[in-house]
Amino acid sequence: MNFKPHQNTFDDKLSASIGLAIGLLFIGGGFWVRNIIVHEGATLNETPGRVVDSISRRDRSSTNNNEQKETYAPVIEFLANGKRTRFTGNYESYRSSNGQMVVVRYTPKQPINTARVVNPLEGLVPWGMFGMGGLAVVFSVGTLLPIRWSSGE
Repeated sequence: MNFKPHQNTFDDKLSASIGLAIGLLFIGGGFWVRNIIVHEGATLNETPGRVVDSISRRDRSSTNNNEQKETYAPVIEFLANGKRTRFTGNYESYRSSNGQMVVVRYTPKQPINTARVVNPLEGLVPWGMFGMGGLAVVFSVGTLLPIRWSSGE
């Protein structure tokens, strides 16, 4: 196993440069998303909430106007500023079961208007972006190097 000189073609350099740019964009996006999450954690209140009801609605499909799809939104109750507060979550294709515990973030001055359910996997998004960006950067830099690692004679 040794290193041997390697001549890069224009196509190699171009694809590696594009991969490097995309990797750096993913890493930058990871920092941006992480900063949003940290800012929300510092400025918004977080409290447990409970699903107390569900609201359903029928939506027409954009591809087939005759087909209707039923979606559900949970009604969530939580304690804000000493008062029980309710809000309606986002419409999804599944129904949340009554009594399910969720984490709610809200602005103390306007709890009803700003409340939202915190996704439990929210903190993994920046790490996924860092990982994908890091892999793209490593492979792109490896392609740009004028040497290759060779296991042959």
